Amino acid sequence: MAPASPRELSERALHEYVAEVEGHESQTVGVVGYFYRMYRAEVLDRVGGLRGRDVLEIGCGEGMMFEGTPVSPVQMDVSMTRVARASGKCRLLLCADGYQLPFAAESFAVVLLVAVLEHTREPWRVLAEARRVLKPGGRVVMVVPNDVTMSVGRLLLRKFPVRYPDHLTFTTPGRMRAWLADGFLIREAFHLPFRALPFAANLYHCVVAERA
Repeated sequence: MAPASPRELSERALHEYVAEVEGHESQTVGVVGYFYRMYRAEVLDRVGGLRGRDVLEIGCGEGMMFEGTPVSPVQMDVSMTRVARASGKCRLLLCADGYQLPFAAESFAVVLLVAVLEHTREPWRVLAEARRVLKPGGRVVMVVPNDVTMSVGRLLLRKFPVRYPDHLTFTTPGRMRAWLADGFLIREAFHLPFRALPFAANLYHCVVAERA
């Protein structure tokens, strides 16, 4: 039975519940897949030329980001259900929590947080852990949604609930700047799919920030 409210569950339990009822394969087809491929291409462009072991993907879901590419990063997700589905696609895969990364300090050149921060109640803590495991000058690559336009899209596609049930935090460019102010320098920030239009007219906000 579905929980009455996401706040009745721990984050891990909520993500397990959603993983059981809504797989990630639906994100790769139709109009949703079109926009997924758009931001995936932006992410992959920013890890080109790196060794797989220098890249950490937090919240890899079902392992689709690097499927079919020559890069084999370290990938992790908090959901055992998602990790099980990703097992045939990922070489370096583990189930772990973004609040307590099981890696030594200064282990990675790039950390990916792609469609992750909105799934957490305390995204600044995840960013602090990402900074800890980044090498000096390392970068974190992030994609966050516009929950308003995303919810309109789900309504048009007749997907319910209208807001993703495991989106726990509204992410905006202003909030991203505030969360990154302690320990990062923003190197890139842009919206998708329409870079020239404001965030209110877009689906995603992308940020690349360097460890200060």
